[in-house]
Amino acid sequence: MVWLAFLQIIIAVVNIPSSIAIVIYGHVVLGLVILGLAHYNNAQIKKTQAPSRLKRIVKSTAMLATIQVLLGIPIFVSTMLIFSIPMVWIVSLLHLVIALAIITQASSVATAYDMWEEKEYTKT
Repeated sequence: MVWLAFLQIIIAVVNIPSSIAIVIYGHVVLGLVILGLAHYNNAQIKKTQAPSRLKRIVKSTAMLATIQVLLGIPIFVSTMLIFSIPMVWIVSLLHLVIALAIITQASSVATAYDMWEEKEYTKT
């Protein structure tokens, strides 16, 4: 999920010389995959004995991924349907900030879960 989120951010911020529709639809599809993974990870980690902190972080990551979809709708409408939405740049900025939060949280959960699974933070 971390690498997919990274690719998602790269697609959004790098000017790719191709059809804007292909880039936008690719971004949408990748975003939906990340949404599914975020909720899948949340469901799977809930079933483990992982520390509560990890469970809270993965749950908030899933919630942020859901918010991303909701924020993406006005951006999509404004970009693809040429229907001007006032102050859509604020929504776009918030969309970017949440994307950075998702990649940060997903990478910290991945590391912490791996450490917990390997029993690296138990006292000896």
